[in-house]
Amino acid sequence: MDILDNLVALHKTNERLMEISDLKGDLPELLDKQENELNDMNQNQKEYTCKSSDLDKALIASQHSLDDAKNKLEESKDQLFKVSNNKEYEALLSETDHLKQMVLDLNQKLSDMNDEKQSVETLMEDNNTEIQTLSDKITKNKKELAIQMSDTDKEEQLLEISKKERALKVDKTYLDAYNKLYDKYGQGMANISRRSCNHCYTQLPPQLLVEIEYNKKVITCPSCSVFLYHENESD
Repeated sequence: MDILDNLVALHKTNERLMEISDLKGDLPELLDKQENELNDMNQNQKEYTCKSSDLDKALIASQHSLDDAKNKLEESKDQLFKVSNNKEYEALLSETDHLKQMVLDLNQKLSDMNDEKQSVETLMEDNNTEIQTLSDKITKNKKELAIQMSDTDKEEQLLEISKKERALKVDKTYLDAYNKLYDKYGQGMANISRRSCNHCYTQLPPQLLVEIEYNKKVITCPSCSVFLYHENESD
């Protein structure tokens, strides 16, 4: 095969791959987005779980501190009736006031932590519901995509292999130019239809048409720069 034929073969392979991609619609991109969202949700759930566990430990520790403070407060109150002088009484009274404040502070701390734990548990519950809903959607979309691609999956794999093989047969200079055009326009080559470029629909000079159809020269469209080729009606 000559240079032009190799380019055409690569072009037709890419065209068929694009057709298969179009059959998939937006599902691949949607699935990718949904799976990223699901990963974020699962990560959030791990963080919520760790936070809830840390709060449980803090609640237990604070409850122990509160119980200890209450016991000391009762002991301090009992001692108030057993002191023998004002100095001891004032010291115990100060200690009692300190323990009373500690009990108040610990009660407030426990209340705040319980509120925070309730908030975290609500977040976990809501997030878990969203995870289940999104997981169901992903499963449904994967099944739908599998059904859509059941007839073309094997063909797509073979085309990808063929694309690599055909690219190796194209001169690097032309291949690089073709790939740049493909990245820019979504196609690097166009057939001639009614004496016009089938990409930009520019009317082509007669001499250029002859050189492409009969001389098999590698020529680009003077308007959009994609490579041109002539396709017989029987092709």
